[in-house]
Amino acid sequence: MLTYSDEITVEEYNDLRRSVNWITVKDKRAQKALTNSFYKLIARKDGKPVGMARIVSDGGYTYFITDVIVRPECQGEHIGTQLIDKLLEYIKRDVMDDETVMVSLMAAYERESFYERFGFHTRPFGNHGPGMSVWVSRIADGSIITS
Repeated sequence: MLTYSDEITVEEYNDLRRSVNWITVKDKRAQKALTNSFYKLIARKDGKPVGMARIVSDGGYTYFITDVIVRPECQGEHIGTQLIDKLLEYIKRDVMDDETVMVSLMAAYERESFYERFGFHTRPFGNHGPGMSVWVSRIADGSIITS
């Protein structure tokens, strides 16, 4: 049976990330990210986290969906669909009358069609340019690397 909550440990978070071959996050940073999430939702099967998604926001008009993860052995069970549905419902409840907000995300490679079902547009489109990102790392000697 699938249950949902907003509780997840740093260890569980990084275990989910490892399950989809994402980098892990140092404990202090991971805890800060989870604590500062505007909203997070964790799907559990028999008590074990099998998926998650979270929202970061400026508290104004911008929402960013991130960390959408479903364990590979549970993909195809509509867990990701349920997570996104629930996050979008949360955002819709947060929006007040006569307001417009922007909900953004960065889809994993070749996962764009999954998000298009929810009304997201692949960029560029209209007056929106392509999404961009950069990784910033500090190595042991203190130097900074971007990639």
